[in-house]
Amino acid sequence: MKHYIIGLLSACCWVGLTQANDNIQVSGFASVIGSQVLDGSGYVADYPNLGAYDDQLDLGQESKMGLQLSANVTEEMRATMQVMSRANNNYDPQVEWLFMNYAIRDDLELQAGRLRVPVYYYSEYMDVGYAYPWIRVPADAYSLDLTTFNGLQLNYRTNMGAVDISSALFTGRRQVNGDSELITGRQQANGDSELMSFLFNAQVQRSFTDLIGVGVEFSTDSTVAKITYSQADMEQLRSNSFDSADDGLTNEAISFIDVFVKQSFGDAEVMVEYNKYDPFYISYFVSGTYQVGAVKYYVMHSQFELDAQIGGVPIEEHDTNSVGLRYDFQPRVAFKLDISMINDTGVFAVNKDANNDGDAVILSTGVDFIF
Repeated sequence: MKHYIIGLLSACCWVGLTQANDNIQVSGFASVIGSQVLDGSGYVADYPNLGAYDDQLDLGQESKMGLQLSANVTEEMRATMQVMSRANNNYDPQVEWLFMNYAIRDDLELQAGRLRVPVYYYSEYMDVGYAYPWIRVPADAYSLDLTTFNGLQLNYRTNMGAVDISSALFTGRRQVNGDSELITGRQQANGDSELMSFLFNAQVQRSFTDLIGVGVEFSTDSTVAKITYSQADMEQLRSNSFDSADDGLTNEAISFIDVFVKQSFGDAEVMVEYNKYDPFYISYFVSGTYQVGAVKYYVMHSQFELDAQIGGVPIEEHDTNSVGLRYDFQPRVAFKLDISMINDTGVFAVNKDANNDGDAVILSTGVDFIF
């Protein structure tokens, strides 16, 4: 309720200001997604926000809307806020981003406030379904539980001939304890720890401090390559576990490295992204697309493998194969259709079924739009 009131008041203040100030720009995006498991008992389609499906058609897991407001404070300074409303959070609005941009030079800017952790290629656009070809970013590969942080980010842009180069240096923290966000089951919507509570079947608090990272992206007309490295100290408080011996406070020094490459061949495109979250897991995805008129067809394979093993078998390991299409039938509006098949080979299946193997087939359809 606290987040609902704060988000609602903030949005009302911003909207009121837009009516009196031409320097404020408003934009938005939304996705209406319905999915149903055709075979198996469940499927986790969105790990950071815990979009989970069963054998009933459900439009209340990944459907969402975002409103972004930006204001020119001075010639050099700009304020940005993004409010998100998610179906699986009872549509309560929450402030996802809230930061200031200061243009030090034309090619150098400083951001301060609540920001998206820029570790993946699609980090900034994970919620904007219209920004990518698939119905969702690959769940196996985009599963980091830390999505936002409070801190500073320095962005630099330049070019070397036909190659555009952009880089980011960021530092900050994300303290769940400080925000009084203890997750119990799925009642509290904070993606950073709600996922862990779901997977551990316990109450989990996670705080990330001393976060620091750097990312560099190179792009030409046909090629994009990006590499990001970040590290932090993670403190985890676990309670009410099935086995009380698992409860308690732990500390880990974590690091995350991500490598992304995209190559275009006219109407065809190939993407590869690999990441390693030390000391926990590795994951990746490979995807190909082909454009025919207003329709883009795609195939994708993604993989997740936890480092921890029992008898030489990872405790959690699964891969997903997807086929689908995107049809841009109106300006700024895209219809999508997807069939995904998950193969769970870990010791403990993420989703249990009659065979206790966690395998599933899911059909998804949806509409993404921007405004």
